[in-house]
Amino acid sequence: MPEDTIVAPATAQGRGAISMVRLSGSEAFSIAKKIFRPAGKILPRRVLYGKFYDFQENTFFDDGMGIFYRSPRSYTGEDMVELTPHGNPVIVWRIVELAVEAGARLARPGEFTYRAFLNGKMDLVRAEAVEDLVEAQSLEGVKLSFSQLQGSLSQKIEGLRESLLSAAVLLETGIEFPDQGIEIERPRLQEAIREALERIEELLSLFETGKQLLEGITLVLVGKPNAGKSSIFNALLEEERAIVTEVPGTTRDFLREKLIIDGVAFIIIDTAGMNPVPKDEIEREGMRRAELLIQESDGVLLVLDGSSPLEPADRKLMKMTEGKKKVVLINKADLPLVLSPEEIKRLLGLPPLIVSAKTREGLEKLRVFLKENFLKALPPQKLYINSRQRISLQKAARHLKEALALQAEELIAEQLRGAIGALDELLGKITPGDILNSIFSRFCIGK
Repeated sequence: MPEDTIVAPATAQGRGAISMVRLSGSEAFSIAKKIFRPAGKILPRRVLYGKFYDFQENTFFDDGMGIFYRSPRSYTGEDMVELTPHGNPVIVWRIVELAVEAGARLARPGEFTYRAFLNGKMDLVRAEAVEDLVEAQSLEGVKLSFSQLQGSLSQKIEGLRESLLSAAVLLETGIEFPDQGIEIERPRLQEAIREALERIEELLSLFETGKQLLEGITLVLVGKPNAGKSSIFNALLEEERAIVTEVPGTTRDFLREKLIIDGVAFIIIDTAGMNPVPKDEIEREGMRRAELLIQESDGVLLVLDGSSPLEPADRKLMKMTEGKKKVVLINKADLPLVLSPEEIKRLLGLPPLIVSAKTREGLEKLRVFLKENFLKALPPQKLYINSRQRISLQKAARHLKEALALQAEELIAEQLRGAIGALDELLGKITPGDILNSIFSRFCIGK
């Protein structure tokens, strides 16, 4: 276990009414008392008013609050102190500098949560939920990651692990001590394995929805040059985010912004216009990136120019977006409509929405349509899995499938051990140090 004492700001950089500096480690109390002079007696887990003292300059420079936590009743499981000065970065970093001068070390990214994990205050699933809670792009994402932080997934995995462990113990006992008369009921064993496999597959099915709730539903705006993609982009966001001119092909790369609808984030991406004959290498690269974004997106907003008939560029986009969930927008409803909505419905099998980025006509219908077609399609859930957890669950599932296909009890037992090991990796019980470092290095300082 770490023996040194660490310090870091626990709030984001910037100015505000208050900030927080956190210390953790065996010397946290003694270091904090050199900087923070409370007005009364220090009592663990009590909010204390005091003044911040610069022992190098022999002067006080701020006042605020401090809370002292005794091990193991703290976030990290170590002695820990939270100091709350006013929210001036100059004050915050002076406190950090003084703490380092008094013997602390500046914390590495995620090190407070890492110590909480090492000291058994949380498993790896909960530790990752801390990061997700901070990074969630919407209220629904916050709720989901908070549920995970409270142990919703950890409890499921622990229960699954225990059931597999019970089956493995019974099987291996029968193998090791055949003279004890322990009978291994193969149908019952196989049923237990199948049930565990079903539970794992249920968890694996949560990946895409969880990703959308936490990171946002990605929608890519596509259309030929001057179809009005960027105007719709600006109108949806209600700000002039993209440059709009009468000159076709203004957008050469892509712009990405967040739109919140009913507590869920939609990440709207404005891409380069699809020109059948790119004018230059920059436009060609912008179109290549747009194609990649279409493939990776959760859905497409296909923008057609209602003031002109279909062109080869429009048909190319229809072909390119086949199989993608999409909304077709006939733009420029403020002009005489040339493009037939009936023709678009016949070609694509779905009715288009008539909109005008200029007058905002139809944009409220578009928001309702997005809610109806994307939000209502999301199943309610209190659990999610990230990419790392999915890999561990897929590994466990492979072991269980292999176990069901085997006859030799020794080989089945080996596969059960493999499945349990994969779940232990998921929870962080046997995760290698380099993987742990990779996980926690993504965290912000102070968590």
